[in-house]
Amino acid sequence: MSDTKLPGKQIFGYVMGMAPLTIILGVFRLAYLKFFYDSLGLNEVLTIIGLVIFMFINMTNDPIIGQWQDNTDVKKRGSRRIFYIKYFSPFLVIVFVLMWFPWSTDNTTDLGQFVMFLHFVITISVFDTLSNIVTMAWMALLPDMTSDLGERTKINFIGSILALFASFLVITVPTMVDNLQFFQVYNIVVAVFSYVCYLLVVKFSKERPEYQHDRSPPLWTAIKQTLKSISFRYFIGYNFFKTLIGSIQLAYVFLFLILIGPGNVVFYFLIVIIVGWSSNVLCMKLRAKYGFKKLLIRFSIIQFVGGLVLFFLILIPAIELPAIWIGLVFSTFFGGANIFGVILQTLPIDEDEVEYGSRREGMFYGINAFFTKPAESIGPIIVLVVLGLTSYIPDSLVQPASAIFGIKLVFYFIVNIFVALSLIFAYFFPLEGEKLEKLEKDLEEIHKKKREEFSSKNL
Repeated sequence: MSDTKLPGKQIFGYVMGMAPLTIILGVFRLAYLKFFYDSLGLNEVLTIIGLVIFMFINMTNDPIIGQWQDNTDVKKRGSRRIFYIKYFSPFLVIVFVLMWFPWSTDNTTDLGQFVMFLHFVITISVFDTLSNIVTMAWMALLPDMTSDLGERTKINFIGSILALFASFLVITVPTMVDNLQFFQVYNIVVAVFSYVCYLLVVKFSKERPEYQHDRSPPLWTAIKQTLKSISFRYFIGYNFFKTLIGSIQLAYVFLFLILIGPGNVVFYFLIVIIVGWSSNVLCMKLRAKYGFKKLLIRFSIIQFVGGLVLFFLILIPAIELPAIWIGLVFSTFFGGANIFGVILQTLPIDEDEVEYGSRREGMFYGINAFFTKPAESIGPIIVLVVLGLTSYIPDSLVQPASAIFGIKLVFYFIVNIFVALSLIFAYFFPLEGEKLEKLEKDLEEIHKKKREEFSSKNL
């Protein structure tokens, strides 16, 4: 596409939002189940009830937030997206800190369990709502800033590099929540650092003025128009299973460490970071030759077939540990094509703009969240059920053979099934070849018209 390339300051400003997204959400996803279920001792039934409540709050608030942001009064607020980052990020980091100061540590009485349950549900739900407001506004900036698929992927990749460095702040501390005071101080530092990053986003990011007066129709009409998009529906299916995978892999890192030994946590994350990053680079270089969809499908097929083979190999005691490490490298490398998820996510928004004339990132992200956010609870619930059925012992590195099998089943079989299901939706995603070329041409024309109309009004 021929959109003018973004200046370095603007890219820097946008990318800085990846740091708090990585650190705050990283700590949350890695630690909240470890903290409440494994360390504080919230019982299994109350944990599942809390996750179900969280799921419904999580899935229903996003479309409302998206509609709210898309129809922001720019004259009153000054912007459609940056306003929400500026004024809601302080509340986000405060609630993040408060989450780790439990209202009760008594897990032996009904009252103590109930108070702990209330703290669990209320704090994760309020945190999620504020996170959705800020994160949705930040995510909506990228497709607004540039229509170029290569630039979108490049900026997303630059953000992922920053995320790699930020992730080093996360990789060990969430596994040390038994040291409560240290963990609390750590998260105060995380909150302050994250807020500084949000200030940089606000200072350097810029929204395109020609889109500032785009509007979304009434809520129900906007929902129907959004769901009318075939490409968006296929992205929802793809993203649902990717979110399931991510929710399991992040929330239960402490389980995987039982397989490889907690002393290997740094090696675990180094593999995830270095191998994943290398695969991302390779996929970006190959995109021009093969297209993002073909690469995504081919890599996913290899990941699925190889993953099934590795599942049976790790059940053989003589080669168990080497097979586990090989499986980690293998799945990380062939999962690298998921960097094209940003293209699958933003193309339906471009297609919608061509059809209806307005950019409505907020509504698309909101509806996507309505269908895919439940996966953030469903994934952990599935694992909790497996752990219950296989006699897992909470907060213990020594587990019975049945629990070890359950952990292997989760990471090397169940996750792999979700890879296969996401592959189906990626296969049927329609925007490729001539359809994609036509969309890019039409989008360039409508953007040119908007710029001309904006310029004529401001002469």
